[in-house]
Amino acid sequence: MLNQTMGSCAETTHIVMSEDINQLGNLHGGTLMQWVDIVGAVAAMRHARCMVTTAALDSMDFKHPVPLGAIVTLRAAVTWTGRTSLEVRVDVYSEKMGETAKKHTNTAYLVFVALGYDGKPQAVQPFVPQTESEKQEYERAAQRREARLAQRRSAGERELR
Repeated sequence: MLNQTMGSCAETTHIVMSEDINQLGNLHGGTLMQWVDIVGAVAAMRHARCMVTTAALDSMDFKHPVPLGAIVTLRAAVTWTGRTSLEVRVDVYSEKMGETAKKHTNTAYLVFVALGYDGKPQAVQPFVPQTESEKQEYERAAQRREARLAQRRSAGERELR
């Protein structure tokens, strides 16, 4: 996980309850995606200091099932900023009761757009990576952004700034 100041990150913890599971007894993917979106939005809002809306979620691979009763920790950190958009990385870890080891179950990258009270995109302060891992993640974020833009251009969509 990235080593950032509290101004650009967020963390949350959940216990997987019966209402969170699918027919196989594991955490429902849609529930996890909701948790990822919320913690990612908190990190983005802390950095932008305004409301944000989700613009994109890159692919999210489910590496390990998360069973009923497991503790799930989500850690989000801003990795890149544009003029009005922010990329946030969310890492998900699970731990079963009685076990000390945490499993890294997911990583997701989300793009948020900062919004003013009028609902229009608003400029955000630049994210300046400090540590070596933040600098590497920032470079990879720029590459992911270019790939997203190329995909949008091929689909004829409007570009996020």
